Parts: sequence; structure tokens; C-alpha cells
Amino acid sequence: MKRKDTLRMMAIRSVLAEITRVEKDVRREANEAEIIALIKRERAKREEALEFARKANRADLIAENEAQAKMLAEYLPPELAADEVRAAIGEIIANGANQMGAVMKALRERFGAQLDGKVASEMVKQALAPK
Repeated sequence: MKRKDTLRMMAIRSVLAEITRVEKDVRREANEAEIIALIKRERAKREEALEFARKANRADLIAENEAQAKMLAEYLPPELAADEVRAAIGEIIANGANQMGAVMKALRERFGAQLDGKVASEMVKQALAPK
């Protein structure tokens, strides 16, 4: 961190602290999927803090949380396009899965860390809704 980029340093340190905590809990090294999940969780924390900062009209906190969320997103794999997720949902439902849990499980198995759970969940609800 020779560049003195304190925001990036704070974001990375928080992720490293979480990784260390998880490794102590499970008593083994964290695998890639666990690390990606931790980074997603840390980014979600920044986005939640960003909402509260906007409600409080705190420009300093808004800038800080936006920057940290953007930095953490750089370490995540690219998310899937909505059309690709919709096509996969249609295919899974056509193969006989007609419950939310089964469809979400199949999506997680197929796409792994690239899948945004919130977006996929909404798409599955819409696909399974009676028409």
C-alpha cells in the first residue's frame, strides 16, 4: 500500500480479517468460493452503509462507501447477464423443477459465484408465479 490509498487498504483489511476469522472457525484454509462469498458480503455491507449515509445526507460517508464497494467489486467475477439467467431458469423449469428452492439450487450449481442471488430470486419468483 505504498500509494497511501487508505480506502483500498481499509477494504482489503476488512476482507482479510473476515477470511482469517472464517479460517479459524472452520480450522482450514478458506477456498475460493468462500472467499468470493466473503467479498460479496463485505460489498453488501458497504452498500447498506451507503443507503444509511444517503438518508443522513453524509457526503463524506457516501463517497467512502461508494469507493470501497467499487474496489471490492473489482475482486469479484463478472456477473451474468439477465437474459442468460432467464434462459437458464426457463430451462430448469422445463426440466421439471417447479419450486423456488430447487430452481435456485440448480442455478447456484450451474453458475456459482457469478450468480447474483437477489436478482435470480426475483426472476425465479416471476417465472414460477401463476399466470
